[in-house]
Amino acid sequence: MTTLTTVIFDFGGVLGLPLDPEREAAMMSLTHLSPAEFHAAYRRDRIELDRGTLDTDEYWRRLFAAGGVEATPDLLGRIEREDALGWSRVNQRVVDWSYELRGAGYRTAILSNMPSEKLAFMRADGQFRWIRDFHVAVFSCEHFLVKPDPAIYRLCLEKLGASPEECVFLDDVPENAAGARAVGIPALVFRSAEEAALQLARDWGLPVKRLRDGG
Repeated sequence: MTTLTTVIFDFGGVLGLPLDPEREAAMMSLTHLSPAEFHAAYRRDRIELDRGTLDTDEYWRRLFAAGGVEATPDLLGRIEREDALGWSRVNQRVVDWSYELRGAGYRTAILSNMPSEKLAFMRADGQFRWIRDFHVAVFSCEHFLVKPDPAIYRLCLEKLGASPEECVFLDDVPENAAGARAVGIPALVFRSAEEAALQLARDWGLPVKRLRDGG
């Protein structure tokens, strides 16, 4: 049996908390879209934004156009900031667990669909210095690849110098977890720290004190 050596983390929804509802509501207000209209427009081109093949301002112009709002430079800046702040809440329990893993001799990696503006925002913000402690970080916008494309998982494995069987992948999106399994990486759909701790300890024998207890 291959020994598990590496834990690969998604960012939003795993290392970071889901989109802040208050920031989401602020974006809806700016676009004049209803919740259903906003969610549909927000998702429609997001994969291209994450891939780095759609300009950030153009992405937001499309949302404003859907609400019949003129996309002024001020509004473009405001909505991008709301989105960046909305995705920048750290899931400290999971981040602390990554330190526990490294302390126990495991390697850690980040594999995330991330737009370029969000990545730049995080790299300029001191609260995200811990990203540099991960052995490998693969962000979609830097490679023009997105999950669940098999190529992005293979790129992460290549950077790690690891076989799929050596790793386990955590993502809050079932399709992305399925994408990892399709290339041979065991994967867990992350719903909560408590639920994940039980499965990660039971199925993979990982130390989970900080994930389970939050300290």
